[in-house]
Amino acid sequence: MKFFISFLSIVIFGLCEVEAQDIQQYLDPQLNQVLSPEKAKFIRTISQSNDTTFQVKIVYKTGEIMMTGTFRDKNLLVENGDFVFYYASGGVESKGKYKNGQKVGVWKRWNYDGLEKPDRIYQDENFQETTRISNPARYPGGFGELKKFIQANLVYPDDAKNKGIKGIVYVNFIVDSKGAVTQATIAEGIYYQLDEEALRLMSKLPDWDPAKRDGKPVSSSFILPIVFGAGN
Repeated sequence: MKFFISFLSIVIFGLCEVEAQDIQQYLDPQLNQVLSPEKAKFIRTISQSNDTTFQVKIVYKTGEIMMTGTFRDKNLLVENGDFVFYYASGGVESKGKYKNGQKVGVWKRWNYDGLEKPDRIYQDENFQETTRISNPARYPGGFGELKKFIQANLVYPDDAKNKGIKGIVYVNFIVDSKGAVTQATIAEGIYYQLDEEALRLMSKLPDWDPAKRDGKPVSSSFILPIVFGAGN
């Protein structure tokens, strides 16, 4: 009987240890889970504290940190807690708090060079969740003005130019409910200097007109192509 109790205790303890182990997942450039490490750009580690607390850390496959944050569900659909987002260079892009999937309170922000940007203050409201976005986010003045901004601010690195390296860098980013451009990552890069320049440019973008869902501002995602070698 003692042997059975001891054996059962070992089994239960062992199960608890297994359940407490971190989960590691591979992600593609759009942060979708993939099975093959070769197709991955990021690695996500999930640590479960309890039934409603899931700590998440995402790093580039090369080791640099991309974000840390807390979700309240195992499917990682509802952000709830402190979050920090990083540039690929390692500098902090933004940090603040989510509540029930929405940014709340004061969010601190920095550009790619480490200089502080104005804080963003988000109201703590109970947003209604729907899936329909009636109006997409829009750059001030439209696409033509965005193109002018890129042409005026993009710097073609001399090393890449001298080596004849050119092409299109695709950048993922979020326009949040206040219109701020955040969480810029390289979806498809060419050369590390061009990738870094694309991210630097993204950090200097002005605020957009946010997307609207049923008349309320919401976050939305984009992929922006940035061309190197076509006259710049």
